[in-house]
Amino acid sequence: MNDITSEIKKAITANDEELKILVHHFSVEVLKNIFINRNLNEDHVYVIANRKNISSSLLEYIYNIRKWKENYKIISALCRNPRTPEKIALQILKSLRILDLAELTRNKQVRISVRSKAELMISEKILSLPSGIKISIARRASNNVLLKLLEDGVKEVVPVCLDNPLLTEGDICKTIHLRKTPSHVINMIASHPKWSNRYEVQKALIRNNYSKLSIIVNFFEKMMTHDLIELYEDPNVPISTKPFLYRELLRRNAIDIEK
Repeated sequence: MNDITSEIKKAITANDEELKILVHHFSVEVLKNIFINRNLNEDHVYVIANRKNISSSLLEYIYNIRKWKENYKIISALCRNPRTPEKIALQILKSLRILDLAELTRNKQVRISVRSKAELMISEKILSLPSGIKISIARRASNNVLLKLLEDGVKEVVPVCLDNPLLTEGDICKTIHLRKTPSHVINMIASHPKWSNRYEVQKALIRNNYSKLSIIVNFFEKMMTHDLIELYEDPNVPISTKPFLYRELLRRNAIDIEK
């Protein structure tokens, strides 16, 4: 009897402690026979479902066993595993809780197609969710979901989004440029200790009609002259802001008074 045959037989009859070792076996046949074992429990299957060094066919095999297909912990692990076939991972998404979907969107080990689908599913539900759930999502989700929450504009949720380290300067500028972004979100960005000090964010805020003049005039002093000239000549900058840009340029002798 060769070693694999012996291990297969052992997989069928192993006790709990032996199964804890066998779930790490390299052989698909050994692993499949573990599922015949009466001593097999959720913890054993969870280890296998999380393994990144086994075949996709075995993960599909687990999913097709009714007992484990109906086990939330197991299907969640399968969905997070990049070795799980895409069609199965996408199918599992429909069964996941909203906060688990949110965490999945920022998991870089998960396929992009699966993460994108999770983001879409959250976006479709986000407007109807209570603010407490939105706050929890804002702490867990990807930047694409955070942008959707900023667009939604719930006042208790926005600060949590702005403090999330996943947000980039580009994301913030994109939010400022979106016409759908509520005025209070624009001014929360303008008052935020991190984002209000970013140069490109300041330029975007100057161009936004909702930005408070009392805040944005404080940005002018540290701006490069050529950017101030560009902003002064930009038709998208509110007309009420132009005299203050002009005054700063005049102070720097950077504008032709006779022009």
